[in-house]
Amino acid sequence: MRLIADLHVHSRFSYACSREMEVERLAWWARRKGINLLGTGDFTHPIYLTSLKQQLEPVEEGLFRLREGERAVRFLLTVEVTNIFRQAGRLRKTHTLLFAPSFAAVDRLNARLASHGNLAIDGRPTLTCTAHDLLKLVRDTAPECEVIPAHVWTPWFSVLGSFSGFASLAECYGEDTQYIRAVETGLSSDPAMNWRLSALDSVTLISNSDAHSPRKLAREAN
Repeated sequence: MRLIADLHVHSRFSYACSREMEVERLAWWARRKGINLLGTGDFTHPIYLTSLKQQLEPVEEGLFRLREGERAVRFLLTVEVTNIFRQAGRLRKTHTLLFAPSFAAVDRLNARLASHGNLAIDGRPTLTCTAHDLLKLVRDTAPECEVIPAHVWTPWFSVLGSFSGFASLAECYGEDTQYIRAVETGLSSDPAMNWRLSALDSVTLISNSDAHSPRKLAREAN
């Protein structure tokens, strides 16, 4: 079976996002764009999380579907978080995707993340811990979740970005780099460009839309 997945989207609770970014509308657009699996986005936001719990039901392991409506589309619980911190004498700004297989894992993560930032202000919350500490927090709290650096080559807010990132994944994550199993190429690069860098040979490359409105779904997908 051919599966098309877009795993980086946002909700209406993220800054500069369409009011249409709700799971019912996302599922409607996903069916029309040929997407089988869609990220929910923004599971750290308390109001949005409540609606996700009301509107989604578990199906296959780690996946969900709408209780009513476009039930063929599957959802994965996802969020993008911002980390702003100082490391090695420089200000660092990174975006990271978190994928969770259950609401129980989400609840555990949110309880820990809330001590590092206000989760209710923005669907993409800003955290004060380092990107490395975020990875360790997720592994300690919900090891079944995935931590994936987002749009890794974007100049700002990415782990390899030229303005506020690092020279390598290892510089950022140190001895825990082995637990970074995938990175997102982002709209500023494609897989072929990333394959030229041998330092990324050990990770899987994923590409997503980073959609802020339903019409932007699948401008990149897996």
